[in-house]
Amino acid sequence: MSYLALVGFAMMIIITVLLLKKKVSTIFCFTVIPVVAALLVGANLAQIGGYVSKGILKTYEIALLMLFSLPYFSMQSDTGMFDYIVKFILKRVKVAAPVLTALTVIIACVCELDGSVLSVYLITIPLLLPLYKKFHVDTRIMPFLCSVSILLMCNTPWNPRILRSASLLTRNNAASYLFVKLLPMQGILLAILLVYAIYLGIRTKKNAAEAGEKVDVNELLGMIKDTELSRPKLFVPNLILTVIIIITLMLFQQIPNYFVFAIGLVIGMMMNYPNLKQQDKLAQKYYAKLWPVTPAVLLSGVVVGVMQYSGMLDAMVKTLMAVIPTAVGPYVYLIIALFSTPLMLLFTNDTWYYALVPIVAAFSSKYGVAPEIVVATLFMNFGAMISPVAQPQIYVATELSDGMDLSTYVKYTFPKLWVLNVVWVAGGFLLGTFR
Repeated sequence: MSYLALVGFAMMIIITVLLLKKKVSTIFCFTVIPVVAALLVGANLAQIGGYVSKGILKTYEIALLMLFSLPYFSMQSDTGMFDYIVKFILKRVKVAAPVLTALTVIIACVCELDGSVLSVYLITIPLLLPLYKKFHVDTRIMPFLCSVSILLMCNTPWNPRILRSASLLTRNNAASYLFVKLLPMQGILLAILLVYAIYLGIRTKKNAAEAGEKVDVNELLGMIKDTELSRPKLFVPNLILTVIIIITLMLFQQIPNYFVFAIGLVIGMMMNYPNLKQQDKLAQKYYAKLWPVTPAVLLSGVVVGVMQYSGMLDAMVKTLMAVIPTAVGPYVYLIIALFSTPLMLLFTNDTWYYALVPIVAAFSSKYGVAPEIVVATLFMNFGAMISPVAQPQIYVATELSDGMDLSTYVKYTFPKLWVLNVVWVAGGFLLGTFR
């Protein structure tokens, strides 16, 4: 192993360990440690400045997208747009156990449109928990379905998870590219999840006497309350604005994604909250939520820049190519994808995307596999939803689910997630998305 490779692997291991143990901030790991590594391989300050500049150029568009897209959906959440969609659905369905489990998926998917994992659990579980108890549905099903729905809806061009993946690609509007590429598999997995949810509900219906059980829909709707920021009269204009933004992202990829959301945010603010003081107050609230995720995404470019332009990445790839048999090389990314559920117990989201994926992408490119293919294949790291290290919001989900133990949630969810993980990779491979 060359000295460059040794320093490169040491840097990634140190970053991973520090983030897993939560000893320092993500921003520290993405700035100080790569600079120290660059100094260790003999780079001077001028060279390091070049590495940083080139690396940041790979991530600045993604950071700008987060700067406008996440506040946009936070604003729409405040207007009540997602709540009104949920109310519309609830008014038009007759609740029973199979319908209830399917509703869990639908409501969770709608709630995840704003990109917030926490909001899915905070809205969906308290809303549906009384019904789960009423129909004797196993409450373990609810956080499981919510978690998979969150993973599914991560494939939107503004979601932090897909933005992390997009930051690893050099093409323009990489988030929209990944969204379109993964959309067929997203639709297939959503259909599979809905069928499985209904099956779980039917099994419950057979095992529990629910005859005569009735639900007061008005009581359920009463649990979704308006606030002073709600804008029920502007629901249709807000929905139209959101649809226009999404269509623009898909059809006009030559327009920078962040600019589309910037315009949407400005129009949405003026339409819903014309008072400038209120706009300023809301903007402060929304942008507070971006710390430290957006700076971390931006500064992840430092790690990528140092690894790539110092020669570390090439040296690391050569080391792996010397160790891994040639026959296995072209399929390494697929093997890692198939085992991503248990592997995520060893990673955080940041270390998965910024430590593991770049190395695998560079390695696979030596065997003719494009980086876009590798990034798309490794995008859906299912195991994040069983790891409280990668996704600490899981603690909230278990606590809301009638005080469920974390171990109970993991034991119930882990095997099902891994099966879905394998289905996702196998389906994407057969469709040609992952090859």
